[in-house]
Amino acid sequence: MNRRLTRKSIVVGAGGMLAAGLLAAAATATAANAATVKDAAPAARGPAWHTILSAANGRSPNQIDTVVATGKTSGWAFLNAATAAYERTGATAWKKVAFPGTGGAVNVAGASSPSNVWAALKSSSGQATELYRWNGRSWTAAKSLRGSLTAISVLGPHDVWVFGGSTGVTHFNGRTWKKVSSTAQGGSALSDHNVWAFNGTDVDHYNGRTWTATNVASLLPAPGHGPSALTNILALAPNNVYATGEGEQTPRGGPGVVLHFNGRTWTQAAESGGFATISGESLTSDGKGGFWIASESFPSRLEGALFHYSAGQITEVNLGAFAYSVSHIPGTTEALAGGFQLGTGTGTSVVWQYS
Repeated sequence: MNRRLTRKSIVVGAGGMLAAGLLAAAATATAANAATVKDAAPAARGPAWHTILSAANGRSPNQIDTVVATGKTSGWAFLNAATAAYERTGATAWKKVAFPGTGGAVNVAGASSPSNVWAALKSSSGQATELYRWNGRSWTAAKSLRGSLTAISVLGPHDVWVFGGSTGVTHFNGRTWKKVSSTAQGGSALSDHNVWAFNGTDVDHYNGRTWTATNVASLLPAPGHGPSALTNILALAPNNVYATGEGEQTPRGGPGVVLHFNGRTWTQAAESGGFATISGESLTSDGKGGFWIASESFPSRLEGALFHYSAGQITEVNLGAFAYSVSHIPGTTEALAGGFQLGTGTGTSVVWQYS
């Protein structure tokens, strides 16, 4: 059962579609002398989250930290202990394979095809990142970076953007790596001439030549024990960009907000009212103009909450488990989520699919 979170009374922002309710159907038939009511057809079932991978890897350190969908029935799920990963080979078929990284965890990943997958291995100390690339046959080391990454946009085999609080923004053109910002904490790239990033309360836009900063502090929750700040950004189209933010009003943070850019201005599209903290999250498109949020911080459960944003509403999704990462399945309105299921013994690593 999902729980709808409270929001501001005025909702501004394009690109969201209100999810339709259940459709009721009844059938009647008439005969020459009397009307006969036929049995009603069963109500159509809408899409939902269901388990497609369940593996007893243990609570720590082997939960699924990161998922990336590369096609309708292909993708990767990375364990927190980065010596192994799961490759999706069918609708519900997965193969556990060795991953070359050691001494850390894959915390972000991206792909443009099943044969062009990039994974960022954060060291145990968080002071370094090793980028690996999958070419459809094997994983190879591609780049070493200082600090940790928070996002990666893979636009093609020769077009990769990486973002991080310690690394800023770095671009790979197929031959060389170029650092184009030192301050960005995260970001999302639509093209080489349309790159979005954030830093504190500023949203930054890169047009291929220069950065333009917009301060959105007035749209964030009032600060409490600590400053309000942006936490992530997701560019769906040039005139449909979303950012998440929070105000640190408790030791665990909160409340969370969603901001929207319509091609001209930024506005606040929704606020969670302090019920949920949207922090350290993974964002991905839902294929319908909205997006999914896998949040690492949640006041009532401390971690692993899943939310959906659409048409000015933030809705909690109750998986009965912890979700750490989400990834849109290309060309569909479906998605993958990865996380951990509590249970007997050491627990279970889980991948869910929304379909």
